[in-house]
Amino acid sequence: MIQLIYLLKTVFISGLLFAYFWIFLRNRFFHGFNRLFLICIPLFSLLLPALHFSLPEFWNQSANGSPIHLLGVAQGGLEEAVTIYAKRNQGHSLSWEWIAIVITLCISLFLFVRFLKSIRYLRDLRRNRTFLQLPEATVFFVSEKGTPFSFFRSIFWGEEMEMNSREGRQILRHELFHVRNHHSVDIIGMEIISILCWFNPFYLLIGRELKLIHEYAADACAVAETNEYEYAGLLLTKISERPFPLTNPFFKNQIKRRIAMITQSNKNKKALIGRLMIFPLLALLICLFSFKIKTILPFHAAKNIKVVIDAGHGGDFSGSQINGVFEKDINLSISKKIQSLAGEYNVDVIMSRETDITPGSNNLSESLEYIAALPKNKNADLFISIHTNQTANKQPGEMQTSNSGFQIWIPGNTSNVFEGSVKLGSVLTEIIKSDYSIEPELKQTPGDGGNILVLKKATVPAVLIECGYIDNPSDLKYLQDEKNQDKIARDILEGIRRYGSETIKYSRVNYVPDISQDYKIISQRDAQALPGSVQSFDFDYKRYLILMNMEDGQKFAFEMSDEMKRVVDNPKEAEKYRTEHADELREAEQALDSITPLKKVEVQADFPGGSEGWKAYLTKNLKYPEEAVNNEIQGEVIVEFVVNTDGSLSDVHAISGPSRLRAESVRVVKESGHWVPAKDKGAIVASYKKQPINYKLEVK
Repeated sequence: MIQLIYLLKTVFISGLLFAYFWIFLRNRFFHGFNRLFLICIPLFSLLLPALHFSLPEFWNQSANGSPIHLLGVAQGGLEEAVTIYAKRNQGHSLSWEWIAIVITLCISLFLFVRFLKSIRYLRDLRRNRTFLQLPEATVFFVSEKGTPFSFFRSIFWGEEMEMNSREGRQILRHELFHVRNHHSVDIIGMEIISILCWFNPFYLLIGRELKLIHEYAADACAVAETNEYEYAGLLLTKISERPFPLTNPFFKNQIKRRIAMITQSNKNKKALIGRLMIFPLLALLICLFSFKIKTILPFHAAKNIKVVIDAGHGGDFSGSQINGVFEKDINLSISKKIQSLAGEYNVDVIMSRETDITPGSNNLSESLEYIAALPKNKNADLFISIHTNQTANKQPGEMQTSNSGFQIWIPGNTSNVFEGSVKLGSVLTEIIKSDYSIEPELKQTPGDGGNILVLKKATVPAVLIECGYIDNPSDLKYLQDEKNQDKIARDILEGIRRYGSETIKYSRVNYVPDISQDYKIISQRDAQALPGSVQSFDFDYKRYLILMNMEDGQKFAFEMSDEMKRVVDNPKEAEKYRTEHADELREAEQALDSITPLKKVEVQADFPGGSEGWKAYLTKNLKYPEEAVNNEIQGEVIVEFVVNTDGSLSDVHAISGPSRLRAESVRVVKESGHWVPAKDKGAIVASYKKQPINYKLEVK
């Protein structure tokens, strides 16, 4: 898809520039400028979409105070993963992408063979021919149709034509002009570009116009020593029926345009304006296709932010590996890049390791404990662990293409640093996604951090970044490039700087603030279901409730009066407030719990048949999508859904996994019928659930 978008951009840019030429420059007398402009169109169209620049900070003033968009985090109970298998065709089945590539290469190969035959024909045409050696070129006397024509330093002259006649000398001056100005180089270059990009029709049109400009310029040289009408008559004496495609034939088609160019006046007041207007157009194209605006917030902290950078694994623990490439080495390279660039971002880096060692201890458990304790021991503000992913359950050394891109993991929602980790992970995702693919949602294992000990025992906002898949060829190539490692390091440092900015405003709130656990998330529609005593309570929607419009996706950050801010910002005042309004708070809590899905409950919602029944249902009803089988797509999909108080399901959606496997995963959950709803504090409540589904292919 990325390649297709790039090709579409090249077609658009070349089409726009050619349209500009057609309107403002075509049939003008500045042949040298027009020649250069046409030659540059393919170069610009192929280069601009591949360039990536960032606007300087002082140009991007709109970024100041821009909100950080907090990403969604998988919520609710995580069910046991279910695996569905399908038979993999031995060998590779062709997808439509491969079919398109094969067709493109076949057509390009056919055109290239035809091109080589033309070159060979012109080479053979010079053999055993009578020739005349001139200072600038060699004239070969041939009996071919379409003569005379030139190709590099060779001029092919018809045997029936008299070279020493008045007309012959004019034609010779014309052909020598082609030779001196290396017009054949232009033709060969455009021919090669047209072979490789045959699907772009504008390259073919550019090639034709470029040849015509060659003729305009050569005609202008030849007519300088004769009468233009006499020369125009010479052009009409013989029109080539089949001009050779790689040459500059004198008697060729489009004679009418050449004669018009010879005989018309070259005074044109708009000529200079037409040439100058190209610069604003090029500037516009560069801005549209090469510049990326990054949201950058100035860092105003009184002191540098202190961050522990953990280069994952090390020493005897190499982590993932593929064909002699070790994860520990990639992790260390990226981490050291962060360390070397940190000063530019007002960041102090504390490294867990700077060489190929196991940090703290050669015992893995003790080493992880040492790393997890670093932020507290070094008085750090943040913790970032750098890792590289690998697809599970594969043969050693086997590469894959189904899994790709970055992931960011955070501690569980019961962790004391959950909220800060969500903020840090969100801003890192926002910045990284402009340079490489990354999962749009943060990931977390059940509990505080599951088996990821450095997250489970985090004492400061912490994230673990999986920097692509080491067993994916594209990801591996990207990660091994030193320039890309520099880019990853700068993205991470920019995320740290944004996180530490004092001007941060949060535009989406999907977490519970630390100071008052009474804050809830609620839709405006559902707010109408609250009891009247709650609706008229002192801390109304704008001052107490965090409103989210779930119908159209528009988010609202909570707003509070100065009095309410004073209450929630002061733990003593907050405690006093909760004591004085205990009854109203309890009523609001119960009302909100009855209409708002909870992410943590005392008794989880369950399938009527229990875990075994749920697993049996999924195994029986899941169908491996045929398209995914044909394209050899496999991987894990996690489906999140809400079990309502009446047992019905809502908001069923896939939060991760290959796109071609998501629809089937969502379907089977939606059709599972009514569940037994969750309970919390003795009351039936709506709650979130998650279901991992693994899709695996087996060789027939």
